[in-house]
Amino acid sequence: MSKFIPGALIARIWRIAGCVLAVMILAGCGTGEVELPCDADQKCLRYGLTADIPILDPHHAEAAEAGMIFRQVYDTLVYRKADGHEFVPGLATDWDVSPDGLVYTFTLRRDIVFHDGSRFDAAAVGRNIERIFDAAMPQSLARDLLGPLTQYEVAGNHSIRLILASPFPGLLDGLSQPFLGIASPAALDSYDSLRFQFHQAGTGPFQFEEYLPGERIALRRFGDYRVSPEIYEPLSGDEITRVEFVLSAGREADALAALSESLDVLDDLSPVDAQTLAGNSRVQVLPVDIPGLSVHFLFNTAREHISSPSVRLALLLATNRIAISDRVFFNFSPVAWAPLATSTGFSHTGYVDKFAYDLAAAQALLADAGYIDSDGDGVVDRDGDPLTLSAVVPPWGGLPAVASMLQQEWQALGVALQIEPVPGRSRLRSLVRSGEYDLLPVDQHGIDPNILSRVFLQDSLYASSLAPIDELQSLLLSTMHTTDSQLRRTLVYDSQAKIMDEALILPIREPVRLTAARADLRNLRFDAYGFYPLLFNALIAAN
Repeated sequence: MSKFIPGALIARIWRIAGCVLAVMILAGCGTGEVELPCDADQKCLRYGLTADIPILDPHHAEAAEAGMIFRQVYDTLVYRKADGHEFVPGLATDWDVSPDGLVYTFTLRRDIVFHDGSRFDAAAVGRNIERIFDAAMPQSLARDLLGPLTQYEVAGNHSIRLILASPFPGLLDGLSQPFLGIASPAALDSYDSLRFQFHQAGTGPFQFEEYLPGERIALRRFGDYRVSPEIYEPLSGDEITRVEFVLSAGREADALAALSESLDVLDDLSPVDAQTLAGNSRVQVLPVDIPGLSVHFLFNTAREHISSPSVRLALLLATNRIAISDRVFFNFSPVAWAPLATSTGFSHTGYVDKFAYDLAAAQALLADAGYIDSDGDGVVDRDGDPLTLSAVVPPWGGLPAVASMLQQEWQALGVALQIEPVPGRSRLRSLVRSGEYDLLPVDQHGIDPNILSRVFLQDSLYASSLAPIDELQSLLLSTMHTTDSQLRRTLVYDSQAKIMDEALILPIREPVRLTAARADLRNLRFDAYGFYPLLFNALIAAN
């Protein structure tokens, strides 16, 4: 079983030999059947995740890494094709939307069983919805994805109606995401929310086998899988039969070291590691576009210094984003020019190069706004108040390196940028709510343009960062509820134009996730949302 690195290959051979010998001894030299460890099994894939998963419950979790597991274990009512983002049947064979956009009626598959042997039907879908909206469950991504859903009606054993309080064209998009995978009611009813994480049962192509928090999650191919949506190809018979997700793999080591420890796939490479591995013939580097908001810094327009659009525009013009893409991301991640990523299909292309690097124009804008260096200390001020800004910077996504470049580039503008590192998402959320910052990185992922509302709508988590702009609020609300596709696209473009004309954000890059895999791994694909691998057809080529 070949691996990436020649030195590691020898070690792997000896490990396999030892495992085989141990199995022979335990089995009485062939008198019993004992399963090989994953790293000695040609049909077991070891998938390294660089992050841990704090919550492994589809109705409660928010981390993309958790969604990677859910995509294997659960099916959704509908799926989106990666090419073109078309909706295709999943657990629902077809669906109908009422003329007023308030009622979605789904016809369900009749031949589906859960991993625990119980039958899938409309009542099962209803039970999942009840759990998501249970008052005892915290607010969650799953609940957000259902929008203004107010009730459901079981219209027969295999028909269900979802009833909305207002039109919500993003509903199908939400229903296609792994956080709305349908779990077995028997499992939900047998375990509380904590224990359910260890005893999950869906209808997906792989079934839950073992979960050791902080260490690994083991899955096994479900022998009675029947859904097989169009996002998969027919099986050849050589595909993997087991998957072992290794949690926090490579957290304290470089990618080569992590891969040498018998991993077959390593998720979320840094651009530096991807650049290094790109020249290794034993490795394939897979860049995957992630639809959603562009990776950007949100300006806190409620703060005095950057309450002026002229000052914010000056900061945009003083940022050399092409240099950042080159030096920090090695051009794996292209420059972003608009709020929505190109991969959503809704990005406003009219802003490409519109706010390109122009230091002289940036300096003129600050001067017109009354900023001069009155004391010769290199930092411009207005009425003696220096233009000093703070940026909240978490440790992921290359953001510390980006902030460092911003600090250097804005120094030439006479702006002092102070970098405030934050260790994790809980601290980041508390800062978002407090509004105690000038710049904050934002990452929101999804295909439907409603993701703009998650940041820029006045009742969003980021509301304390935004001085109200009535026109933008009206555009976003109309986008959320307009069912006419062409009108909705126009509203999305107009929303992005308003965001950019007001210089509410500093776009940095298009979101791209980098994954490394052994060169002989075939058919590793990702779904329409980019984060979530499709392992149904994955196989390791025979040597």
